[in-house]
Amino acid sequence: MAFTCIVCGVKSYELMEEFCDIRKKWFKKWLTLPNGIPSYNTFSRVVEGLDPVIFSQCIITHLMLANVELEHDQVAIDDKALRGSRTKDHRHIHAVSAWACDKGLTLAQAFVDEKSNEITAIPELLKMLNLEGAIVSLDAMGTQREIASQIDDAGADYVLCVKGNQGDLNKELIDQFEFAARQLGNAKLSKSNWSEHHEEEKNRGRLEKRRTIVCHNLDWMDARIRAVWQALACIILVQRQVLLKNGQWRTEEYYYISSLEGVKAKKIQKYIRDHWRIENCCHWVSDTLFREDHNQTGKRNAAKNLGTLRRIALNALKRATDHSKRKRPSSLTKKQLRAAQDETYLEEVLSLVKGP
Repeated sequence: MAFTCIVCGVKSYELMEEFCDIRKKWFKKWLTLPNGIPSYNTFSRVVEGLDPVIFSQCIITHLMLANVELEHDQVAIDDKALRGSRTKDHRHIHAVSAWACDKGLTLAQAFVDEKSNEITAIPELLKMLNLEGAIVSLDAMGTQREIASQIDDAGADYVLCVKGNQGDLNKELIDQFEFAARQLGNAKLSKSNWSEHHEEEKNRGRLEKRRTIVCHNLDWMDARIRAVWQALACIILVQRQVLLKNGQWRTEEYYYISSLEGVKAKKIQKYIRDHWRIENCCHWVSDTLFREDHNQTGKRNAAKNLGTLRRIALNALKRATDHSKRKRPSSLTKKQLRAAQDETYLEEVLSLVKGP
């Protein structure tokens, strides 16, 4: 019942009780309600009483029951703070999510321990997934030797961002690409060992240029550094230039390592860009569609379990039939509204019946 409420845009326990009371006849079609509609206190107690670790497995189970095929997809992993969960005695909860970039679905979610960080949660998240054939992308926090080894052992490839937290590795990459920059102008770099790709994009009035350089031959690398990164096959530099309103260019440089062999710069640039879909299509949508950061649930288990329900609801709405009469697809807000008003459509979203 709580899941149905969240799919339909209901955001508090009191409103859950009200919504279910309004739809009492419909709920009786699917559920046995010997004691009638639960009170808001009952919703609160049940959601708080569930074990968040066990309950988060429902994300995977829901996708399996929906027969969602995810082979060879890119899996982006990133964390998000549930900001409304912060209390006087506790910091806000951090959730680490795995996002299927091509399908646009949350695959799994794990929560960061109160006295730890996402580095400890990522290995647990990876264990939940069948990663064979996938490409796993992570930001700099997840760039750890043990995590790279775990991904490779699972039969997947990795694309990992490198920053100052990996001191010697970061210096090696900077030095090698400084050498490459001097040589590129003279076209002395071997095409078999190097690849390069340029892109230019104008979006919302902002001009952006991207240049991706990939070094495929790592024989030059310090053997001690290279040895600790299992299956390391190439290093990557992304130069990003943005035209500012004052007419000047702002330049940023990002470094990556990857286990991908023989994959050229154009495709690798796509993997790097697609990684940020988890921010735009999952985290941001959760905040705008479900008002996640505004949810003031201080009880720890309840905040985590509601986060899991939102991820399953987001998956369900993304997969729901699109009834748009325009060229562009319906927004998730429109799907949510239709689910709240049309019981037939709601049954389809909840997988209670097959869609058309």
